[in-house]
Parts: sequence; structure tokens; C-alpha cells
Amino acid sequence: MRRRLGLVVLAPLLLTGCSKAASPTATPSPSGPAWIVLASGSATPSPAPLYASGSVAPFPTGYLPLPTTSPTPRPTGSYGCPPVKNNIINGASATASTTSGTVTWYNPATSDIVEYRITAISQDAKVGLQRDIGWTVVTPGATCGYMTATIVGLDRKTRYMFSVDAVTTRSDSDATYDKTVARSQVVTTS
Repeated sequence: MRRRLGLVVLAPLLLTGCSKAASPTATPSPSGPAWIVLASGSATPSPAPLYASGSVAPFPTGYLPLPTTSPTPRPTGSYGCPPVKNNIINGASATASTTSGTVTWYNPATSDIVEYRITAISQDAKVGLQRDIGWTVVTPGATCGYMTATIVGLDRKTRYMFSVDAVTTRSDSDATYDKTVARSQVVTTS
């Protein structure tokens, strides 16, 4: 039993001794270089624009001069075949009869046009599926001028708009693509 008592008495003495030894009594003195260093100097001068010096080159830097033998630009089209802007989309005219319609549009006769496709699009809303009129294919003429095509199989007393698509070859491949080049106003069959 003595041993137990000895242990109990020693434990509080050890704890008390540790706490007294850990209390600081001295203050540290600064040593080594300072953390903030100040340097005296002069104020920054105000910015001034820089100007290039030297002589002006006859051509802008980075560009090659044009050769004196550059080709003279030539206008496209001729008096007999004037160029027509492709952005005029309402360039087709149309007339309608009982069950057919006649469409007229301008053909510029360029070598990349393979064919024209013309269709009639009903402007009367109907319940359910709309009847497909299909495409009428026309081979372009060799000379420029106005072309005419007739679309058959139209419904009586129906409003139609006619669309002309040009199928052209692509310059970067052997494929073709089509785009709408002319549309008509709405006409009504009798």
C-alpha cells in the first residue's frame, strides 16, 4: 500500500513543478536585420510620349510592294449579260391557272449552275399533312436571260408561292449544293 501512496503524492508534485518551470520570466531582445527596409529616392517623372525618328518608308512596314505588272481588274458580265445580285430573293414572277402555275426567273448562265429546281408551296393552312407538290427540274440555258417553267398538279382555288433553287457545284470539292435564288409573290389558282 505504501507504493500506491507514493505514486499519488508524487503525481501532484510533478504537475506542479512542470507548470512553474514553463512560465516565462525574460523578455526577448531584438536581434538581426529589420523586416522593413526604407530606401530614399526621387519621384517618378511624368510619362512623356515617345516619337519615332527616321524617314518614312515608301510602303508600310510588313507589306510587300505591289508589282508593277499587276493585272487590271475587269468587270464581270457584259452588255448582253449584265450581272444580277443574288441577294434579291423576290426575283421570280408567277402566274396561275386552274391547276398549274408558270414561273419566270433570271438565269445568269454561270458555269457552276448544274440545274434549277422549282416548287410550289401552298400558303393555305390545312389540318393534317400538307400535300407535297414535288420539284420540277430545269436545265439552265447556255446564255443568260429569263427562263420559264410550268408547275402542274396544283389544287384549285389555293394560294401558292413559287420557289426557285439553283443547284451549283462547289469550288472546293466535287459535291453540289442548292440554295433558293428566287421566290415569287403569292398567286391564287382559279
